[in-house]
Amino acid sequence: MDTVQDHINLGLAFNMSKRYDQAIKEFEKALSINPDDAEVRTHLGNAYVSKGGYDEGIKEYEKALKINPVNVSVIIKLGKLYTNMGNSEKALLQYKKALEINKNDVSARHALGDLYSKMLLPEDAEREYRALLEKDPSNIELLFKLGYIFESEKKYAEAAEEYEKVIRINPKSPGINSMLGNIYRELKFFDKAIEYYNKAVMINPRDAAVAFNLGVLYFEKGEYQLAIAQLELAKKNKFRNAEVYIILGEVYSKIGKKKEALEEYKKVAELGFADAETHKALGFIYAEEDQLDEALGEYLKALELKKDDPMVFENIGHIYYRKIMYKEAKENFLKSIERGRDSADVFYKMGNISMKENNPEKAKEYWTKSLKLNPENEIIRKNLKLLGGA
Repeated sequence: MDTVQDHINLGLAFNMSKRYDQAIKEFEKALSINPDDAEVRTHLGNAYVSKGGYDEGIKEYEKALKINPVNVSVIIKLGKLYTNMGNSEKALLQYKKALEINKNDVSARHALGDLYSKMLLPEDAEREYRALLEKDPSNIELLFKLGYIFESEKKYAEAAEEYEKVIRINPKSPGINSMLGNIYRELKFFDKAIEYYNKAVMINPRDAAVAFNLGVLYFEKGEYQLAIAQLELAKKNKFRNAEVYIILGEVYSKIGKKKEALEEYKKVAELGFADAETHKALGFIYAEEDQLDEALGEYLKALELKKDDPMVFENIGHIYYRKIMYKEAKENFLKSIERGRDSADVFYKMGNISMKENNPEKAKEYWTKSLKLNPENEIIRKNLKLLGGA
């Protein structure tokens, strides 16, 4: 005749090989012999949880706790189960209960810190992590979590302090080097950020995200050739984010390489990630290259995405003005003005359009506004003088 232990051993073997239904049957057989065995109840709960039966797992853990109410490991299991199910309040009760029984239980305190962090209670999470670090000051996981809490709260100096502790213990971690690069970039310590990004690249040369971050940093510093090198490396390493093309487009545009900038922005559109700003950038470059129809098409796409952007209306007006379509130019300039745009160039061109419409008084009004914004425009000054103005 099989004993309770025989069924337990078989159940554990089935559980290890992920044959959960057979494991459950064996544990149930053990319980049919001794229904008050808390250990078997716990094993049965584990098997149910492993196969996704959370409700059944809770029932078994609770039965185990009725038999042995001070079993901290089962209480923690119950807390973690509630956490996974999204029931933070019940999980909190379990972890606190575990610590009431044993205030020095590391697993309970660590789980409680994690729960507080998940509940967006950073001060409570920090308190629990620091209590653990007093006993284990070199615990990388805790130091990292503490740093991450500070980073999430945008307390970058405090985050840097914790991540630096991690890096001293494990200097070969590309992830922490990269995160420190991000932190120092936020703190505007650009040389320090570059130092850590370069360390991350040395450890993992194929890390596309680090190359991208370096490229962005060089772009922000105005070191455009270095930015291009890193951003192209990010592309080569298959960085899966449209931002790499957008920023490369901006860099190429800054150094006057309009054709290359155009290709980068086109790539964003091809990938289906183009937003209003991308279409505006494309429109600007097309306009610079005198491809007016293409420029107009991009500005109209931008307008579909950002319906009240005064700059888009202004740019559309400039395109129509260059195409000698003054009625359409006027309509768009007016929409730009109505939306709060004050532009010396727009007022100047509106004055010109008014003269073409034989409306010198309106022209005088627009040119006067333009001259206030750009007092150096001698052409307007002469025009106003001819109209009897300033």
